[in-house]
Amino acid sequence: MGISRRNLVATVLLASVVAGCASQESARGVQVGEIALLTAEGNSVPLREIWRGHRATVLIFWSANCPCVRRYQDRVEALLEGYQAKSVAVFGVSSNADETFAEAKRAASARGIRLPIVRDEDGLLAQAFGVRSTPTVVLLDERGQARFVGWLDNERAPGEPDREPWLELALRGVLENRSDFATRTPVFGCTIARRLFGATQGHSCIAPNEPTKRSPQ
Repeated sequence: MGISRRNLVATVLLASVVAGCASQESARGVQVGEIALLTAEGNSVPLREIWRGHRATVLIFWSANCPCVRRYQDRVEALLEGYQAKSVAVFGVSSNADETFAEAKRAASARGIRLPIVRDEDGLLAQAFGVRSTPTVVLLDERGQARFVGWLDNERAPGEPDREPWLELALRGVLENRSDFATRTPVFGCTIARRLFGATQGHSCIAPNEPTKRSPQ
């Protein structure tokens, strides 16, 4: 299944995995766990409250206007349904400066999406984890440490013989206290627009076609 070129970033991003999330600071000197996210109900909550009490937390950077996000909707919904009983939280994260939270929520509602979406208003969370495109995924363990940054899979539908379910392999590893999984993978998708000096700026992208990385054994 090919990737649409329109409005997409035809790139591969190897995002750096963040170790020790509880002590890491964002670009503005705020500890990552303290970055405030806005819920659909209008409440402001720090990231640490999002991951607290869960064995793992999946953050899927989400955009209403990204074709890749739309194409992955069923896979994300299946993930949400399949892991809820295992104390795994799954959230969509809206970080685009050129797309309001209201627009994102309206699109999600119109599509019947059950995935809860939170707003990263200033893009601090995306910056902290080095996320530049949607639908990039960040997997946190029970301590809030980032254990995986990448895409759900290698752009193959479930059931295809050559599919590599990157996120699920990492999620199983975290739940089973293993580290024998790729911690970062290639990322394709739509650029996350960010706000710089009052103006909306798109991220420039690079395309290092490198293999996936595995955790040290």
